[in-house]
Amino acid sequence: MSVSDEPTNERERLRVQLSQDKSHHLKNGRFCNPWPSFTEVPLLKFYHHLLTRDTTLAQQSVAEGCAPRVVPLNRALLDAHTDNLQLTWLGHSSVLIHLDYAKILCDPVFSNRCSPVQWLGPKRYTRAPCQVEELPEGIDFLVLSHNHHDHLDWNTLRGIAARYPAIQVFAPLGNGPMLDAAGFRIVYLRDWWQETTVSMLGKDGHAKYKFACTPAQHITSRGIFDLNKTLWCSWVIEGPFGRRVFFSGDTAYSSTYNNEAGAVCPAFGQIGQVYGPIDLAALAVGGYGPEAFFCGVNSKPEHAVRIHEDIGSRKSVPIHWGTFMLTSEPVDEPPERFAREMRARGHGDQAFAVLSIGETLTELA
Repeated sequence: MSVSDEPTNERERLRVQLSQDKSHHLKNGRFCNPWPSFTEVPLLKFYHHLLTRDTTLAQQSVAEGCAPRVVPLNRALLDAHTDNLQLTWLGHSSVLIHLDYAKILCDPVFSNRCSPVQWLGPKRYTRAPCQVEELPEGIDFLVLSHNHHDHLDWNTLRGIAARYPAIQVFAPLGNGPMLDAAGFRIVYLRDWWQETTVSMLGKDGHAKYKFACTPAQHITSRGIFDLNKTLWCSWVIEGPFGRRVFFSGDTAYSSTYNNEAGAVCPAFGQIGQVYGPIDLAALAVGGYGPEAFFCGVNSKPEHAVRIHEDIGSRKSVPIHWGTFMLTSEPVDEPPERFAREMRARGHGDQAFAVLSIGETLTELA
């Protein structure tokens, strides 16, 4: 069966079966990637690369004006209380989704650096299109994929908790203490394949939204000693009209290092079986250079296309690029390779959209 014709009861049986697999839980309370598609570069080799890495190509591409444009936010679109499906790229992996009257903010990071401190660490080479106080009124949900500083930013979180006290937060396991400290009141911590259905007062009464915590191939840490103490994930969000959005967060598809068999992560095909087709997907495409070091945790563009196919996405937007210089590839290379691979594999231009920072994709009404 394809991702679009599997009976609902079969989908639910598969989801329950998958939810019972806890192979990503370790006995010491940490988490792991349980698939052959994940291979680890030896720590000494990896840290040596971090200390000696060459970002000349990335820096040169910024100097040559290859960074994405930052455009003014369309306030009318962002403020609208609409049943349209639309997505606004806020830089890196930060997106604002409008789905069936709900406003959903994913992995917001508006600080100048993605770092524990603002005087050291990776700095933006493109400005944030807004700050928390400039976001639209009435954001209903906050979705978080994992705790890396370029996805979970303390300053941004505190601002969101203060401005939207009733916001409902969805995050993977282990992130509760930080979210509590930031001031959030309603927090759902979920494991892979767990679903949460919540109600929101909509135009025609109470509307139900389903948030499904789905797997991703990645790692977590905010310091030196907390490797994989918290879980990482992707998300499928379904609105009351049945439309589904996929947010990849940060994920890989297939390691390059020590993966001669070319094993790929099976989770995305499973996501397609349970939740596909997906109406709109935000897919991570950057942070892969050099591939031998980073393709175990970050998708290269060609692998993002495979994820697009596995989940049955009708339209995908590339994210996780164009903001912080975290790896060595030229800053404009990820979306260019993504678009080229999409076309090479027979997907028309209507199947994807490369956005400017601050731009809203709206042709999904």
